[in-house]
Amino acid sequence: MKVNNTIVISIGQAGNQIAASFWKTICQEHGIDPLSGSVTSQGSPPRGNWSSFFSQLGESGSSYVPRAVMVDLEPSVIDNIKATTGSLFNPANLISRTEGAGGNFAVGYSGAGREVLPEVMNRVSYEIEKCDNVGGIIVIHATGGGTGSGFGALLIESIKEKYPEAPVLSCAVLPSPQVSSVVTEPYNTVFSLNSLRRTADACLIFDNEALFDLAHRKWNIESPTVDDLNLLITEALAGITASMRFSGFLTVEISLRELLTNLVPQPSLHFLMCAFAPLTPPDRSKFEEMSIEDMIKSLFDNGSVFAACSPMEGRFLSTAVLYRGIMDDKPLADASLAAMREKLPLTYWIPTAFKIGYVEQPGISHRKSMVLLANNTEIARVLDRICHNFDKLWQRKAFANWYLNEGMNEEQIVALRASAQELIQSYQVAEESGAKAKTQDEGTMTTRAYAGGEDPRRTSSVSLRDLVERR
Repeated sequence: MKVNNTIVISIGQAGNQIAASFWKTICQEHGIDPLSGSVTSQGSPPRGNWSSFFSQLGESGSSYVPRAVMVDLEPSVIDNIKATTGSLFNPANLISRTEGAGGNFAVGYSGAGREVLPEVMNRVSYEIEKCDNVGGIIVIHATGGGTGSGFGALLIESIKEKYPEAPVLSCAVLPSPQVSSVVTEPYNTVFSLNSLRRTADACLIFDNEALFDLAHRKWNIESPTVDDLNLLITEALAGITASMRFSGFLTVEISLRELLTNLVPQPSLHFLMCAFAPLTPPDRSKFEEMSIEDMIKSLFDNGSVFAACSPMEGRFLSTAVLYRGIMDDKPLADASLAAMREKLPLTYWIPTAFKIGYVEQPGISHRKSMVLLANNTEIARVLDRICHNFDKLWQRKAFANWYLNEGMNEEQIVALRASAQELIQSYQVAEESGAKAKTQDEGTMTTRAYAGGEDPRRTSSVSLRDLVERR
């Protein structure tokens, strides 16, 4: 069976800093030197399905190159990656310009981003052509900056236009005033949401508001830095991709396509959130270990999710729990997850919304760990917060001239804001329909059977479309 190859594209300052941390971690997990790309144990091949994220130089070569493309419209982060990662990355895939996007979506989408797009697409095509079987493309970017939002949106649109069959997962870092560096972040995020909604197959949200709080509460860091937040994201990404990179007796490789098929019930409902356990402080992770039951409780705790919302107060449309580590705990994990499933506010028109995966290969920092991927209606609260901040700026047209001067117009801006509102409303409708379906199901269960058979309502199904039309 062919291994599914996954390409990772990182965009902008935050995207590339996260990618550098991510690649260092998975190099260590596969036994590849993160500075040279060679295997750390001479004569031994890398561990796991290394070809899912790495290509090999020559048929008998000993060098392994990440399937990575890194892009920024200013040079500092890319230059630092070149200086600190030795010969790991293909230098042709590290692309930068000199001026940057100035925190402006329009520059990344219509200005300097358009100029660099052909070169970037050539490198993406080069990586795709090297693949035996394209399993998917992961795009890591922040929506607050001009490059991550504008060029990120432009590149995802271009990839889906040229390679419509390749699943694209956007890993989008949403801004927070706690770690804000650009006052126009609400504009950039709302503008990019339109493209993420229309063209990405799924969007995994990493909310800086929640990450800052987690680093402060769980890791006891008084003033968390960007590096601290990036380490949290790296832990989650390593766990999410583990099932793509390792297989074994109890594990089958899960491609990005398969993962998204289980998590996205409708094209309009593809914004995901995640959680990771154990969130032990990095300096104590090798000395303290949580029980399986505590890890599962932590995963579903409102205060542990990587988004500033309360999932247990919304509706779970779909859920995937990926466990990695010692398999002796599998029966206990199965039982604990089954018990947790009964407590979750699931959406009743998706009865099989809970999936579990196991990977025997542990991570670098933890002997056993778990990651949760959830499509939950509470994501609307996160998006609504961003839109509220957008409205406060737009009401006074504050900083709007920077976008208008780059070719955007007020009608276009209003339409992009309306698109974000439609996305929020689609999740609100899904939440209401889940509750209505539960009420109807409970009413049906108490209906007595007719003399000639069961009440026909007991065998009827309720669709989201029916519920929306009744409103």
